[in-house]
Amino acid sequence: MKKKSYITLLSVISMIAVVFLHTNTCFWKFSYDSYWASANIIESIFYFAVPIFYMITGVTLIDYKDRYSDKEYLKKRVQKTLIPFLIWSLIGLIYMILVHDIKHGFKDIINGIINTEIVNIYWFFIPLFIIYMSIPLYSSVKKQDRKKLFSYLAILGFILNSLIPFLKNVLGINSVWPLTLTVINGYLIYPIIGYLLDRYELSKKLKITIYILAIVGLLMHIIGTYYLSIKEGEIIQTFKGYTNVPSILYATGIFVFFKDYGNKIMKRILKEVNFLSKYTFSIYLIHFFIMDVLMILLKKINILNTSLLYRLLGPFVVIPLAILITVILRKIKIVKNIVPE
Repeated sequence: MKKKSYITLLSVISMIAVVFLHTNTCFWKFSYDSYWASANIIESIFYFAVPIFYMITGVTLIDYKDRYSDKEYLKKRVQKTLIPFLIWSLIGLIYMILVHDIKHGFKDIINGIINTEIVNIYWFFIPLFIIYMSIPLYSSVKKQDRKKLFSYLAILGFILNSLIPFLKNVLGINSVWPLTLTVINGYLIYPIIGYLLDRYELSKKLKITIYILAIVGLLMHIIGTYYLSIKEGEIIQTFKGYTNVPSILYATGIFVFFKDYGNKIMKRILKEVNFLSKYTFSIYLIHFFIMDVLMILLKKINILNTSLLYRLLGPFVVIPLAILITVILRKIKIVKNIVPE
């Protein structure tokens, strides 16, 4: 399936947002210093990146049976994501040994790859693999039945898996919530939401509602996290979490916005976006290493990761370097497949 132009734009913007999140990791070390307030805002604004990637997965893959068999589908997933994940995890292992002198036994290596403890930003792959394994189930639903069934799953999943647990936490209710719709639990809600938003037109009233809720979700994330964390002197995650209510509302609004206006935006920046779209996945794979080296160098001149200059300008250094490395690797026949498009 050829990506629609707004999906291509969303992929590129989400990739850029991921890098901003990772140059802003000082957020996770709470402080009363002023840097943490700006880190909280940056973290919240770019938080849509991961949910959007999972939504795009639903848009591009749930209809895979129109193009190839189940066997071919699984083969493509293994070649494009599983193999690069394993290889780059091993590269990360070697990097950690050589650069940070971190030793690993055999069990540590296996655990480090499975639980993404070697390159911690690769945690993204684990839910992605679950989504890949679940998509054949979703794609088996007849197309004429998908709108009704997927809407049912998305609405009920949101209420049972996210909304009620979120309200429990906000209200301080400690009882265990026993009802979970496992078929769409966790990140599995996102490919379904993405598919629905892409395939079916929304009324103007529903779009306005989604936009309002997206703003509410963003503000809850920013203000709620700031207020509770300042009060407790540590990061309180009541309003955080990619499968939490604020994130789902915000990411849904972002997706709808770019579905509505993305094609118009693309007309202005078509060449730039199409160029960057060839490198979104490789940037994700490589940028951890570039950031780590960059931070080592910056510390030598007393620039810390709390610096606003680093957090805002860092991505504009990291991304071009990742593209340059990708271009070089793709010219080497024996390794070009570890940086697929």
